[in-house]
Amino acid sequence: MPTATDQFFADLAQRGEEPLLRGSSGSIRFDIGAKGHVQRWFVTIDHGTFAVSRRNQKAECSIEADTDVFENIVTGKDNAFAALLRGAIEADGDPELLLLFQRVFSGPSRTTHPTAAGRG
Repeated sequence: MPTATDQFFADLAQRGEEPLLRGSSGSIRFDIGAKGHVQRWFVTIDHGTFAVSRRNQKAECSIEADTDVFENIVTGKDNAFAALLRGAIEADGDPELLLLFQRVFSGPSRTTHPTAAGRG
């Protein structure tokens, strides 16, 4: 059964152009797991269009994260940049790419719209 991480990268590979990243290009390598058991994904962004592979090559930004931490990021339970700031993930290279890529991760789930609270 695929993990949330596997599903995230599979969906990303099938995604069309991402309007929020239309002006962005670059490459990010994700190394997910523990030492000795790392799964790797290589993502290129070309003006908002993604290509995903399992290549092990140098990228403009590389991200290392524990499996559980990354699962929380792709499911919207955690924020990638916040995880970076608290040391839960490591980034090397251009951190702006991680900040841009944050836009394609799921946001936190909400049961109600924030402006709907207090209405009655």
